[in-house]
Amino acid sequence: MKKLGLFFILLFLFIQSPVLAHDGESELKNNKKFNGIENYDVITISQPGVLYYSVTNQILESVNNLKSNVTFIGRANIGLEKIIDTSNQESLKTDEDYLYSLSIKTIESKYANLFYSNQITELIQKNKIIVSEFTAEQYSINVGDTLVLVGMNEVTFEIEVGEIVPDAELGWFEAVVNKEVGYQLGINRNIQAIIWDNKVSENHFVELYKNIEYKQLRVTFKDAKPNKNWVLPTALVKKYFGDFQIKEKDGTWIIVEPAWRNANIERKNMPIIGRTTCNKIMWEPLLGALNQVMEEGLQNTLSKDEFQKSGGCYAPRRINRFNAGGAISRHAWGIAIDINVKSGYHPRVVQIFNQWGFAWGGTWTSPDEMHFELRDLSPSISQTGS
Repeated sequence: MKKLGLFFILLFLFIQSPVLAHDGESELKNNKKFNGIENYDVITISQPGVLYYSVTNQILESVNNLKSNVTFIGRANIGLEKIIDTSNQESLKTDEDYLYSLSIKTIESKYANLFYSNQITELIQKNKIIVSEFTAEQYSINVGDTLVLVGMNEVTFEIEVGEIVPDAELGWFEAVVNKEVGYQLGINRNIQAIIWDNKVSENHFVELYKNIEYKQLRVTFKDAKPNKNWVLPTALVKKYFGDFQIKEKDGTWIIVEPAWRNANIERKNMPIIGRTTCNKIMWEPLLGALNQVMEEGLQNTLSKDEFQKSGGCYAPRRINRFNAGGAISRHAWGIAIDINVKSGYHPRVVQIFNQWGFAWGGTWTSPDEMHFELRDLSPSISQTGS
């Protein structure tokens, strides 16, 4: 019982901000009609990267025993090769061997109306793609355009844009398709399980704990509080820091188009850490944070040696391999920095970087304690009086 009690404590310590869009694939309990998923008690389960197949099977076993409902959300970064407008003209085309990267979510068509309007649901069921507003603005996408995508299986796939909706409605994914389309794009892995019922009780958590052997999961229930070290979604990273075409190198490392790299990435000498290569937008907040570290006498807590040997800022790569649906690392934009790669940070240093607009990876579900990531320029603007 002591272990079980500890599990519940840890479970709720891992609670994060609730997801903004879900999907469903099981029959609604007792066929009772609801307006949407918000009228249910909902548990979401995820882990860094993708859900292990073993975890997926153990969730299914748990939900079957509970007689609740479950579905799994897929996600991957897919290549955008070109856009063909309604006049059959190419409105966007990438350079040879290069692609733009889009973060695409897959949902089950059958219960899309639990999460979206009837109009959006119908379009998803008709195998059309729903695009976020920021993404549509970024690539000048219009309703009726055809996106030419290159899937994880390297298959080229054409799909019509059914609608453009606010980013929050898509849970800050750049686009959504149904699972059938997703399978054709090679999106076969799941990033999240959604469990819903008329009422979630302690029995749900006991059953999940009993069946799921892997315990390092992120579990979200109602009234969850956001992690103070939240990061910008990809659509906003592109909006604030620019976008680039990429070419695959080895599945993890990528080649960024030279024009974007030359215009945005540069090398400078910084206090404490010495020479580093970052996005030009990084210099002001990074310099502000490092100067404050020195002003407070904490410069000896940051290791120039660790930074120069195995840390860094600009690194054009994915978070995990492309064949695992890997998102593009914020290091590829040059807006993330790893300094103390072995020794960790003084708590006050973390606070200082937070104050200058950086998120710290040490509080994430999969902790990345060396990692600071720029998410907000307003602190540097206000603190420098610009």
